[in-house]
Amino acid sequence: MLLISTTNQNSSKKVQKKPILTNSFLLIVCISLFIGFTSSDLQLDHFIDLPGLKKSGEDWNVLFQDINPKKGHIKLHHDKWLMYFLHWRPLTEEKKNISIEYVRKLMLSFWGPDMPFTIKGNGGETEIFGHNAYFIEGTIYNGAIHTRFIVWNCPETGRQFISDCNINLRLGTPEYLLETQRQITQTIRCHEGFSKTMPDRFPGTYESEKWNLSFNIPVNWRTAEFVNKKWFPNGMSIQNGSLWTLLTDSRKHLELLWEETDAPLNTDLFKSFLERITKPFTHEDVTLQVTQVKLESVKEKDGYYMGEGSYQFKQVVKDKEYKSDYTFKALLWKKEKRIYFLIASLIGIKEFWGIKNDLTPSDKTLEQYLHLEILPNIKELDRNFLK
Repeated sequence: MLLISTTNQNSSKKVQKKPILTNSFLLIVCISLFIGFTSSDLQLDHFIDLPGLKKSGEDWNVLFQDINPKKGHIKLHHDKWLMYFLHWRPLTEEKKNISIEYVRKLMLSFWGPDMPFTIKGNGGETEIFGHNAYFIEGTIYNGAIHTRFIVWNCPETGRQFISDCNINLRLGTPEYLLETQRQITQTIRCHEGFSKTMPDRFPGTYESEKWNLSFNIPVNWRTAEFVNKKWFPNGMSIQNGSLWTLLTDSRKHLELLWEETDAPLNTDLFKSFLERITKPFTHEDVTLQVTQVKLESVKEKDGYYMGEGSYQFKQVVKDKEYKSDYTFKALLWKKEKRIYFLIASLIGIKEFWGIKNDLTPSDKTLEQYLHLEILPNIKELDRNFLK
């Protein structure tokens, strides 16, 4: 049943000072379902170019497939996780002389004993906005999280900066995203004149006169203040603060349905396919279901129907229920004897670690996800519809 509204709930948390499996969505990544069977020669690759989806390094998982010529349904899911912090602290006398060894000790102590890093490699030197910088790398949770610290001093503002770069390898996060965080760090402007002297490396920009900071980020990343009451009981200041930059497309969901039918394409048929994706499916102790669907709009154009809206993705694990909000775009079209329905969605996280942080994907991010990533890899799509 399609509902009028949806409740904003999200239990997603970054892997933090608890075992990594506290992130409920790791349960999804661990699932590899094959439900249903086919007596024909049709396979998933007849409908979806899975290697094409994965060519950017993202690890799409097949959660469900029921494939036959008359009627079928495929569910794919992908998630990745990263967190890019930028911390600044007062530049005291004991912090003025930094080195690789200084950064190594800082990494081992910065997050406390609940983050027992294992140092990897010998570290090195670099330069950030004219300042000498030093870096070191480490892992935690048996190699699940890969972290890089880059540290430099800014005498002009009396601050020490720590670029705290993190990716979750266990979730299949592409390793190049750790390098992306290094490249973001190279764009940081930490004192006066920053807005005119550094070239843009990424299309997005975070700029704050309040914190006398600026840097470039990809368009699908979003920066906010890290409101940590333990670190900043009286609030952040220009001498003592932290920012965190997270993804607005960290979890992706894709479903493709088809049916041989003579029914005409119209809004009612669009809604009937949308209702089909709400059927729960279960594997072992985990039940997954799309629920609380809200269809915002649906329009006909050039022989196909396009709609958009939101839903909640629900998991039930040992009587515990977890919900996350998603935003979607959906497409209904006909090719020869089959009618196809595609729904592509991105998670809209509202908080991490109990801290409010709106990571709802922008319209541009959702459009690029659909048109640049998903549609080119749907084999049964008539490309003429989308010219």
